[in-house]
Amino acid sequence: MFYLVALIGTLSLLAPTTVWADMEAGEAAYVRADYETALQELQPQAMEGNARAQFILGRMYANGTAVSQSDTEAIRWYELAAQQGFYLAQDSLASMYFYGYGIEQSYKEAVHWWHKAAEQGHSGAQARLGYIYRSGKAAEKDETESVKWFRMAAMQGHMDAQQNLGLMYASGQGVPQDYVSAYVWWFRARKQGSKTAERNLTILQPLMSQEEVSKARQKISEEQQPTVK
Repeated sequence: MFYLVALIGTLSLLAPTTVWADMEAGEAAYVRADYETALQELQPQAMEGNARAQFILGRMYANGTAVSQSDTEAIRWYELAAQQGFYLAQDSLASMYFYGYGIEQSYKEAVHWWHKAAEQGHSGAQARLGYIYRSGKAAEKDETESVKWFRMAAMQGHMDAQQNLGLMYASGQGVPQDYVSAYVWWFRARKQGSKTAERNLTILQPLMSQEEVSKARQKISEEQQPTVK
């Protein structure tokens, strides 16, 4: 009897480790484009309710890798993972609703799921909400809300959000017009390779006073100073 109890206890401890190993093997296979192996390893995990495996399986159906391409199946797996709070699946599900891939287009559902992902810190979802509230296409236009989400994404280094936040400051949309802040955000975006931000800086600088240019450059210089610990 003691042997059986000990054996059961050992198996219960080993099972999660084995599952994790299968998940790691599946993810590694997916990253190296060995999709057949990825499917073999991840599908059982997805069926057992692993949200990350469900998301990857959804991505495989969306792209038609190792399975027949099916937006309907992609949505099914994305939704299972999204309902568990997995932010990457929430972002992907939002895109499916926004563009109407495999499902009836619904801006309301798209915004709902982008909010879920954005609230967990997904910079891409945050930037998308910035676009949505600025344009008023998928939700009521709200420039203040647009600035809020662009700023969150920009603070995480999202290049397009930095470019757009600079535009909001330069034009005084959702915030008081502030050329210094516009300059700083466009500088950050240009540093990441944004040609639009580079052109905008060329246009903006002649409109700024020398004091504003100096202030903007001082802020940038302070950011670039190494942190002393």
